Amino acid sequence: MSYKNLNPIIKKFIFVVFLYGLTSASFNGFFGIYIIELGHPESLVGTILSLRRLSVGLFTFLIAFIAGRIGHKRTLIMGLLTVGISSISIALVETVPLIKGIAVIFGFGQAAMMTVESPFIYNQATEAERVHAFSLTFATRNAAFMVGSLFTGFLADLFAQSLGPGPESIRYALILVSATSLIAIIPLGLLKPKPEKAVKRLDFQEFKGFFTKLNISFLFYTGLIGLGAGMVVPFFGVYLRYMLETTEGVVGLILSFAQLGTVFGSLSVPILGKRIGTYKTIVATQLLSIPLLIAIGVPQGIVIVAIAFFLRSSLMNMGQPLIRNISMHIVLEHHRPLMSSMRAMINNLTRALGIFLGGWIMENFSYNTPYAFTITFYLLGTLVFYHLFKHKLQDKEP
Repeated sequence: MSYKNLNPIIKKFIFVVFLYGLTSASFNGFFGIYIIELGHPESLVGTILSLRRLSVGLFTFLIAFIAGRIGHKRTLIMGLLTVGISSISIALVETVPLIKGIAVIFGFGQAAMMTVESPFIYNQATEAERVHAFSLTFATRNAAFMVGSLFTGFLADLFAQSLGPGPESIRYALILVSATSLIAIIPLGLLKPKPEKAVKRLDFQEFKGFFTKLNISFLFYTGLIGLGAGMVVPFFGVYLRYMLETTEGVVGLILSFAQLGTVFGSLSVPILGKRIGTYKTIVATQLLSIPLLIAIGVPQGIVIVAIAFFLRSSLMNMGQPLIRNISMHIVLEHHRPLMSSMRAMINNLTRALGIFLGGWIMENFSYNTPYAFTITFYLLGTLVFYHLFKHKLQDKEP
């Protein structure tokens, strides 16, 4: 199996993922800087970003219910429309309550994309295609993050030349890049996916049956990684801009450079997983990312930090396609939308908590203090994953 042999539906969906990823990259890297340039403290950045994540987590069950009624494609269109309109709107207002309210709506749109994407890919790909489909989708999203970060930083610097320093240049850059989510509705609307299989609807007993020891432990692992990531990842742009005293253009360059490593890593993961084993790949890459977090948290200059960002993003994220495939594999078919929504909920709720704590710690202590907590949670999460699947560490496939 190779990437070029993936079925046409997956290949066309990849383009949709790329366009949506441009908006995500823009806001992940630059919205925190925009809020600070408006004159607000880091704690408000944490509050707004955590509200968005909290919204994603809380809306996942509603999205799973909606997807069961209107189908995956319509749910994805709804998500893109919501993300596009809300991301433009949030950059047009300066009143804090309005920004918070729009952040919640933004989260609803993101919940639709996060919850439905995995079941959609799993259903549209054959068994032989799935790891490659998840890997290519993940790589494409990160390629979009790379392009989006670079493009947003470039636009912000370009607008700053005519408008001067301040929030206006970032605002216009955010608005322009946000429009790509609305454009993505066109190719998604033209997509003709295979009919979704009629699966057994969840009743109360089936819902209870989902919460096995394996599933609960897997979700606990997800939560530990989400909590650690939330404390630093959403603040990477802020950290680079103010800790290293760089420009928005340099921030975009470093963030895009870091995502390039993730693209290469995620494309190579099917080969790596086949060679050393799926579970070994996940454990090894997560452990190897720890020293790089230390290098970022104790900066030794912009070149070292940029290289550490590149390698950290490669290692910590390259196992995500394998993890997504495992999450769909360990549950019954009619539990897959529920597992997808539960993972999205746990991941986003813990990230919301991590973002809130990270913003507070940065404001009251220092920009690099949260990295110590992130390292601890990553180590604990990897330990949980190891004990959960240690009997399968010699397996070649999930």
